[in-house]
Amino acid sequence: MTNFVFCIHNHQPVGNFDEVLEQAYKDSYWPFLKALFNHPSIKITIHNSGFLLDWMIRNKPEYIELLKTMAASGQAEIMGGGHYEPILQVLPEKDRLGQIRLMSDRIEKVFKTRPRGIWLAERIWEPSLPTTLSKAGIEYLLVDDNHFIKSGLEREDLGGYYVTEDQGNVLKIFPGSEALRYLIPFQSIDNLDAHLKGLEGFLRKGNTAIYGDDGEKFGVWPGTRKWVFDDGWLERFFVKLEESLGWLRPVTMSSLVDSERPLGRIYLPTTSYMEMGEWSLPAEASKDYTELIDRLGSWKNGETARRFLQGGTWRNFFSKYPESNWLHKRMLIVSRALEGSAPGEPAFDLLYRAQSNDAYWHGVFGGLYLPHLRTAAYKNIIEAESSIGGPGFLPAETAVSSGDVDADGSDEAVLRTRELNLFVAPSLGGSVVEIDFKPVPVNLSNTLTRWFEGYHHKLEYSGAAGTHGDKAQSIHDMVKVKEEGLERYLRYDKERRASFTDRFLSETESIDSFFSNSYRDLGDFASAPYSFGLKSRSVSMTRRGTVAGKDLVLNKDISAEGASFRADYLLKSLNKDAFPVDNGIRFCVELNLMLPCCDGFVCRYAFTPGFEGEPVGLGSTGELKGVASVELLDEYTGVALKIEPERPATLWRFPLHTVSLSEGGFEKIYQGSCLAFLFPVSFDVTGEMKVSIKAAVRGL
Repeated sequence: MTNFVFCIHNHQPVGNFDEVLEQAYKDSYWPFLKALFNHPSIKITIHNSGFLLDWMIRNKPEYIELLKTMAASGQAEIMGGGHYEPILQVLPEKDRLGQIRLMSDRIEKVFKTRPRGIWLAERIWEPSLPTTLSKAGIEYLLVDDNHFIKSGLEREDLGGYYVTEDQGNVLKIFPGSEALRYLIPFQSIDNLDAHLKGLEGFLRKGNTAIYGDDGEKFGVWPGTRKWVFDDGWLERFFVKLEESLGWLRPVTMSSLVDSERPLGRIYLPTTSYMEMGEWSLPAEASKDYTELIDRLGSWKNGETARRFLQGGTWRNFFSKYPESNWLHKRMLIVSRALEGSAPGEPAFDLLYRAQSNDAYWHGVFGGLYLPHLRTAAYKNIIEAESSIGGPGFLPAETAVSSGDVDADGSDEAVLRTRELNLFVAPSLGGSVVEIDFKPVPVNLSNTLTRWFEGYHHKLEYSGAAGTHGDKAQSIHDMVKVKEEGLERYLRYDKERRASFTDRFLSETESIDSFFSNSYRDLGDFASAPYSFGLKSRSVSMTRRGTVAGKDLVLNKDISAEGASFRADYLLKSLNKDAFPVDNGIRFCVELNLMLPCCDGFVCRYAFTPGFEGEPVGLGSTGELKGVASVELLDEYTGVALKIEPERPATLWRFPLHTVSLSEGGFEKIYQGSCLAFLFPVSFDVTGEMKVSIKAAVRGL
């Protein structure tokens, strides 16, 4: 008799649109559960992540009631996890426990049963986890069989669960089958049946086939709604399982633990599923890794070599994307502020929401590339800080401090008022990397740099996809584009996008060269470190550098008061004759900004003076001369940011688009707008030049 573990993980990230949840529910979650209920002999271990579960509790009582019935009858085992689906290992211990206990308590309250196991987000395993999970009362979890294979076992040894431990804290671990992940639901029932029947002669240890994967494969992934439901794959699958009950026994994970002994002891390396090893590598290495995996398929001993290939680890995303690292370290500020506080405080739930993993990384799904997920994370962080309050987060007057916020070895300066947070990075050209408007709340610097990705080379081979013959196709195998001509958006940035970044450009440079990053910066200030000091309401920064090979000192003061902030520049030529009149050099102050509604129809520019016929959407591109002020307005969320140079400027503006992969294929995504204010370099008789740019945020 072969046991069959069928484990399904349904997940939606914090910040996802309600219409997306509705569509996923309609296409997958509800029809899947109804179909399963009609086959009571088929057991399931099911996990709905906390954000999705809470949404269903509020909006879909029929799902909750049916799942209650199935849990009470023993057909379904409810699995726990970190409530808002965090990567547990990158959280402080108290937050790991808080997330797990929050979800276990919610499940026990709703379903009258406390989970014994958890779904491990993205199957990210690190060896210290058993200690945390033991404290949380967790008995088991599921990872991939590749985790075990990297420890030296073979697939023939993976017919059941193993035990591991950390400091004597024991945990049971199930190896989910990679073969079954690619068979279910993408291959024919005959192929699946043959695989399951073949396990009896294949397995050396144990007698269990273990499947654990995303529920969205059943209706949400492209092409699967028709294949799984309309064409009847799922019903045929359940019928085949029922017909096989003489030799195949469906079991929940807990029932297997109760009826079977562990196959042995195992210690897993820090790892995840194979695809994560590819995605977390730097772009060029990711491309090389993918090509190597493909080549191994033709090698005589390719599978043997593949067993020991690791790729990168999930934490690499913090080095691959500085925006991810910054978001993570901002979250940690809130976590530290809550040390010693009672878990019931509202700030805890906001903190836990900000820990939802999707906004921190990128693979075949949008993740970090989706602005609304980053927006939600920052919203929860800012709201949590305001909820904590006090002089640390809601000072009566401007508070200025410094410290190494992003753990890069260099200090940042932080300016806080009751309305604003400004985070200044002297080591990154003295730029402003975060601008928070607390009343909304929103991070107006929530942009994403146009990074090169290892999969961009696939665009030249792209074509329509989504189904393959008479079968659905895994998103890991698709090359699909959502619109033609995406290759023209493949432009890459020289450094992280930030605001109040300082450049010096020849008058021959154009908005086109600036957009495409083909321009030449005549100065060496943009990403270089500034020395800095703190004042009562400002941070003062200085750098001695060169412009067109000539020495220049740049002083920059960033100050804040109430809902206003400003940058005051003083440029000093060390030789007053070095820059003659009409020298053809322009001082460029670059800002990169994002409003919550992105480039939607309710987001627009307002210029002073008005420019007749000029497009005003945030997705527009243009050059305007003599600009006295520009305001970015978001009429949906009710926030506006007005920027006023103290002398008229030439303004370049253009949207920033990335090209990334999602489950639907390649797509371009608006990541913010770049505004470059240009001033002719002109020194007075003392060899000095002053430039000031002030800004104010308001609610509409």
